[in-house]
Amino acid sequence: MKREDNQTKSDEQLQTKGRQATYLEVSRKLEEQVRNGRYPPGSRLPPQRDLATELGINVSTVSRAYKELQARGLIVASTKRGSIVTGGAMPAIQAPAQRSAADEPQASGVIDLTVNRPATGEFLTQLARTMANIARDPRFAQTQEYQPPQGPDWARAAGAQWIAAPGFAPAPDNLVVTSGAQHGLYAVLSSLMGHEGVILSDQLTYYGLKALAPVFQFELVGIPSDDDGLLPDHLEDACRRMRVKAIFTVPNLQNPSVVTMSLERRAALVDIARRHHIAIIEDDVYGPLLRKRLPTIASLCPELTFHIASTSKILAPGLRIGYLLTPPHGAALAAEAVRTTAWMPAPLSTLIVTRWIEDGTAQTILEAQREELQARQALARELLPPDLLKSDPACMFVWLRVPEPWRSDDFAANALARGVNTMPASAFAVDRSTTEHGVRINLACASSREQLARALQVLARTLRDRPRALFGTI
Repeated sequence: MKREDNQTKSDEQLQTKGRQATYLEVSRKLEEQVRNGRYPPGSRLPPQRDLATELGINVSTVSRAYKELQARGLIVASTKRGSIVTGGAMPAIQAPAQRSAADEPQASGVIDLTVNRPATGEFLTQLARTMANIARDPRFAQTQEYQPPQGPDWARAAGAQWIAAPGFAPAPDNLVVTSGAQHGLYAVLSSLMGHEGVILSDQLTYYGLKALAPVFQFELVGIPSDDDGLLPDHLEDACRRMRVKAIFTVPNLQNPSVVTMSLERRAALVDIARRHHIAIIEDDVYGPLLRKRLPTIASLCPELTFHIASTSKILAPGLRIGYLLTPPHGAALAAEAVRTTAWMPAPLSTLIVTRWIEDGTAQTILEAQREELQARQALARELLPPDLLKSDPACMFVWLRVPEPWRSDDFAANALARGVNTMPASAFAVDRSTTEHGVRINLACASSREQLARALQVLARTLRDRPRALFGTI
């Protein structure tokens, strides 16, 4: 059946050849037709087979073009009605993995590999769809009201579902919703004030913990570790010699070393904490990236462990929602810290995350993230010396050891001079004692695999060079 005027031969046959991938050109032309009103909201695009015949191309090519439009939030697929144009006709959203070098907003010419962020644009795609119908959620009206500082019951139930792992089913009553993992860490430290002592952590640790040390005026003491995690003998010795407030650990994909703590080390840490009556802070923001997870420390020692999780690293930094699971009867004190710092978790973000956990969207974004990270990890293993690299297929970053005569700060400075920004060991070091010299490379931060490959090649060349003075006076 022909459409009116045969769509003027579908706008000059949607000239496709010789310019870019055919499916991208088809999707671009169709997007223009949607935006100029040829296909108004609520109308249907041509059946894929009909359009393929009209253009003289494969049905699979048209199918890819329609999927591209769907990813941009311009159409929705219906098994009964076909491809329906949405009412929003939102501005085009381009996933970071799809941007070309010419699209990169790198005014300084520097490729930044210092931030943990999503490796795909799946978050924005799903957010566009959610925002189009979120007002129909019966909880939507609550977003204009004050919420309990610990979060509404439905949000805490979703948080317990997000945190859950094999053998670990946390109770929502012990959970507090926070504005990200850093806010959760703040709430933990606030609830521990009044307990004298130091906080123990890896010698290279999460710099968000370092930032809170002067705020709460506690001393941070580094404990040596290996590829299985914190060394029990050193941990035991510190607990005997010092008054310890808490032990801080990132058991899964430790930041920045990429180490996942073994089950034996988790059990040893729990044993030490129990014998010395010391709180444990388990920062598990990267745990959901792992397809096979070891038991959480909170499941091994629920009476002493504060378990922190977040959507910011896994889904998107802009979605500032975290979950803090406290020991029994500890939620009220943590909720008070939320009230005094933010009054409550942001209601709209809380509802979005809750819906995504309930309907599986969060898992869809997580799966897209896993697949892209696996590809980027493979690039890192291909382009960087394997004997100097610590990596994991599920991790957002790698740890690159730098050999002598390099020092981590010098290597980072030389790499930056060549256009690639990384995080040196000094950013994570607890103190000024000798630590492993290396840099953290955030693979997901690059706007595309192509940009990442260029950056990794620069780092590989820098490794083969010698340290060079970058500036100075005579």
